[in-house]
Amino acid sequence: MFNLDYSWLADPVYQGWLIRGTLTTIELAFASSAISFVIGLFGALALTLRIAWLDAFIELFVEVFRNTPPLLQMLFFYFTLSTIGLRVTDPATGVSVPLLSAFACALISLSLFGGALCIEAFRSGLDSLPRAVTEAARSLGYSRWQRFRRIEAPIASRICLPALTNIMTNQFKTTSQASVITVPELMYYAGQIYNDTFRTAEVMILVLFIYVSLVSLLSWGMVRIERALAFPGYGRAH
Repeated sequence: MFNLDYSWLADPVYQGWLIRGTLTTIELAFASSAISFVIGLFGALALTLRIAWLDAFIELFVEVFRNTPPLLQMLFFYFTLSTIGLRVTDPATGVSVPLLSAFACALISLSLFGGALCIEAFRSGLDSLPRAVTEAARSLGYSRWQRFRRIEAPIASRICLPALTNIMTNQFKTTSQASVITVPELMYYAGQIYNDTFRTAEVMILVLFIYVSLVSLLSWGMVRIERALAFPGYGRAH
């Protein structure tokens, strides 16, 4: 009925493309998620300082990068930055090339997009901390950085782990848009394969299975981390 033909999958070239594309997808997803978490954590910390100009800057950052599509951001970094002169000369060829590679542009845009979401997630976690906890730390003589590092960040991270899991899975899926700026990730190589074989349905079914498997594995791992880090009153303990 469906007349599916996966004989092309026996070709070592296509196998290599799929493996390289999958590895690039994983690298891009995890690298951008890690940077996003750092941006989110320190952005939320900065908001607790109650400095007017810093609050305004972070709020502007969140509004800009949360409310614009990641694809638009990728295209902006990839094309606009080179247009305004951010280019270098390749010493091997003497040709002028963009300062930032396609992978770097995708990484930056995904990190900033995820970072804007993480700031909101960590802020909600910090806001939900009982005031008695921070007051007790203050009475014990903890500095602002010590309170954040030893008490607020560990507890807030446990509270917002479900939100961070959603952000990370979203990062994983959004990496597919990087194929538009020629990042050789999974969707990029999938396009190369179905252009060669004209087996679009088969390729898309396989890619769908790979994404579902990767994101399901990620979600399972995050749930395990959430349970491992949970303690009474915070996080999922069961």
